[in-house]
Amino acid sequence: MKKFWNIYIDDFLLEKSVNQWISDRMVEIYTTTFRMVDSSPYVDLSDLNTYTTQNFKKLLWECFLERKWSSKTYNHHRVYIRCYCEYLKNEWYLNENPIDKILKRKEPKTLPKTLSGEQIKELLDSLSNTFDTSTFLWVRNKTMVYTYLYTWMRLSELTNLKFENLKIHDWLIKVVKWKRDKERLIPLTKESIKELYNYLKERKKVFIKSDYIFTSVYWNQIQRKDMQKLINKIRENISFHFTWHQLRHTYATELIKNNFDIYNISKILGHSTIDTTRVYLSVDTGKLKKQLDKIKLFS
Repeated sequence: MKKFWNIYIDDFLLEKSVNQWISDRMVEIYTTTFRMVDSSPYVDLSDLNTYTTQNFKKLLWECFLERKWSSKTYNHHRVYIRCYCEYLKNEWYLNENPIDKILKRKEPKTLPKTLSGEQIKELLDSLSNTFDTSTFLWVRNKTMVYTYLYTWMRLSELTNLKFENLKIHDWLIKVVKWKRDKERLIPLTKESIKELYNYLKERKKVFIKSDYIFTSVYWNQIQRKDMQKLINKIRENISFHFTWHQLRHTYATELIKNNFDIYNISKILGHSTIDTTRVYLSVDTGKLKKQLDKIKLFS
């Protein structure tokens, strides 16, 4: 494994990677936090005597002000540092977790950012202008966008999708979450089935030997950086900015608008609690306005 600053961090990341099966992406996130701590004058990552509540409080507050963090970013870094210190406490390197006495900041409640129907249409129409339609990569890219939009998967779940998870004849995809060994079934729509069938047919022609459904040009598992390049290219041909996760928000919101059961939506999205899904129950102001226009108030 790659060596970082000291044995404590190396052992922590090894424990997380091997026993808790965190993704490479999470390792990168922890590493970013460690770099932030390492650059501060308050905490020396190699000296456990500097791991005090006061030092971490100064560190987080200074970063919050100087780097203009949002409360959400502040809380994320606090959680990652707390997790690391909790590991040190469990391994008897620390007597107590210094982050336990640092409260998280209150976060403003924001609604999920979604795309309109016109934006979704523009996005899908732009794919033929963005990529060379005579190549296999055009089929792959188009299928990935449709699959992401119509299955609500997270980006990591899409890139990790294998043939053993695809039950196309049953119109289902089985998504396995390594953490806590959870899995869920996602129903496939007619749109996603059509694109997947076409993609698999074209994939067979180029003799790609891989267990992963979506691969790079070198037949390796497609990576997050490949997906970032893909979305950057799409953005060049549309009139608005969007992220992959917005497609997940958009489809979930659309189902709520069409009166789908929130419990089933929560299960398919893979939320640990239904409270996470309730954010999609925000008032549909457009529909509310139409309803208000039909009645006469205060008559």
